Amino acid sequence: LRSLARSLAPPGRIGSAPGSPPPPLFSTPEAQRSAGRSVFLAAMGDTEGGCPLQLVQLNMKEKKVEVNEEALGHLEKRLKKHGAQKMAVVSVMGAFRTGKSFLLDLFLRYLRHEQKAAGEGQFAGTTERPSAPERGGDATYPVPDWLTAAGAIIEGGGDNADGFRFKGGMDHCTEGIWVWSEPFLRQIKGEKVALLLMDTQGAWDSQMTKEQSATIFGLTALISSKQIYNISMQIQEDKVENLAYFMNFAQAALRSVDQAAGDGKKTEKPFQTLDFLVRDWANFEEEWTVAQCKRQMKQHLDKHCDPTRVVENSTAELLHTMFRRIGCFCLPHPGLKIQKAAWTGNVTDIDSDFVRFMDEYVHEVFTEALEPKSIIGSDLSTITFPLVVRKFVEVFQNAAPAAMSFTQAMTSATVLLAKEQVMKSYNSKMSDFAKKHPQGVEPEEFMKLNRSISQEVKDQFQSVTILGSDSTRAEAWTEIEENLNTLFSRFKEDNDRALEKALVAFGNYALIGLVLFVLDRASDWTCDWWSQTCRDLSKFMLFIYMIVGAYVGYHVYLLVNSRGRLAALTASTELWKEMVRLMGVYIDHAKTLDFKEVQDLAQKGIKELRARLNSLPASGGESKKNK
Repeated sequence: LRSLARSLAPPGRIGSAPGSPPPPLFSTPEAQRSAGRSVFLAAMGDTEGGCPLQLVQLNMKEKKVEVNEEALGHLEKRLKKHGAQKMAVVSVMGAFRTGKSFLLDLFLRYLRHEQKAAGEGQFAGTTERPSAPERGGDATYPVPDWLTAAGAIIEGGGDNADGFRFKGGMDHCTEGIWVWSEPFLRQIKGEKVALLLMDTQGAWDSQMTKEQSATIFGLTALISSKQIYNISMQIQEDKVENLAYFMNFAQAALRSVDQAAGDGKKTEKPFQTLDFLVRDWANFEEEWTVAQCKRQMKQHLDKHCDPTRVVENSTAELLHTMFRRIGCFCLPHPGLKIQKAAWTGNVTDIDSDFVRFMDEYVHEVFTEALEPKSIIGSDLSTITFPLVVRKFVEVFQNAAPAAMSFTQAMTSATVLLAKEQVMKSYNSKMSDFAKKHPQGVEPEEFMKLNRSISQEVKDQFQSVTILGSDSTRAEAWTEIEENLNTLFSRFKEDNDRALEKALVAFGNYALIGLVLFVLDRASDWTCDWWSQTCRDLSKFMLFIYMIVGAYVGYHVYLLVNSRGRLAALTASTELWKEMVRLMGVYIDHAKTLDFKEVQDLAQKGIKELRARLNSLPASGGESKKNK
């Protein structure tokens, strides 16, 4: 087992020099901060393909959980760049040396392949799987494209650092929560989602206490939309009990919230999906189909997690009250070749049966059973994700979970999400109204609109679930009102400016009318007295600028009647400023023109016109020239 684990954990966590001995784990706070900075700087060097970032650090000596602010800030920028509104987080948790990095590297291959197939900046959806021979026959399962498209060597098995890797031979790696620095754009159930891959290190290792392991598990459960518990050989009672330690605190917190509410309703399950991923499963019969193997997976899960079948069922019941979905998937042994220390990570060495089940599992993880992250019914967005992470880490900072800390974490998260929903709703409604009324509306009407929209978002806020007492909700609304007032002031200023510039939209028309008027007056002194052509052009220009003047004057008249002479005078002044600005723009464009090219183009046009005229046949006794 050690040999297999060693082969599945090839060199290269960022920040470790090849061949160097592992440094002590954060012997001082300064060392911890330095380690976080080195991780961040390493990530900055590979932003295109991404690399592991340590998002949360667990200081073993001081028993503190801390956010790596530089790494979180870098991730926040990447999330904003991709433009998705919602989040999904798939995390892999388990003891050290159980093949988590190998699993995450395969996940990366699958997601990168789908992202490339969808196109840069596009949202990948469900890829249709090609038909393959059923298990139980003589045919070999074909290697899927996603496994080989990036090359025959898996990232974690070679010398490149383009995957979840850590230095070979280390007894332990940095405890905490790692995340892949580059989000993947996915379309989940018709929604555009930014997907993050997360790796939790150190939980339930011999070097960590039960409290510290529960802290890592609790933080991961709070952040993840799908949590994969990677275990070896089979689900065992101690593996389930590990989860129950934290679940007890979560259940006590929710029970206290329900009692405080006093309305008889139970709070929604706080966590979404828990998958038991059993590695090196040896109980599939050779002649079984995949469907028969899945039935055995279900039986194995029920044996340990079905409250009606487990003898001591308190833990099983607890898990079902906390998670909305609990599943199990078993992967067979990946093959004897990869146990060797000299294995280079060549995908052709992986056992065909393992490839079959791995292909089945990645499709299930990232398509069938993946949902956007939500907390007590409220979706987590790319904007609130960094804020929620900070809040969760803050309440668990002593690395010892308790019912109170869990309550604080969930209360803070639900308040943050409620605030974001209300602010986004208000901003969206006001922005839509402003687009429909680009010239602004009267102050009285605008105030009435604000009161109406504010009441709508307040009603929306009342329907949002917030863990906490009535005073918590009241305090949250007070803060929201302050933010709404600030936002209203900005919209009011925009509306006032729009009112002042009510006539600015007519700037081009007014400028054309002014130019035509000046040309008409100039022609009166230069050519109207001797040229019939000039007189005809003057009449045409007069007709045009009279129409323009009447059109603009009509809107000025409406403005005087609706808002008074002062407002009309202000708007007229802004119109004149806009005309001067446009005049300057057109003059700058004229300076860039090559008049020789214009002259050549005119001459070419005249020649072409003459050629067409000369090509017309003569008729009625007239010569071709006269024609």
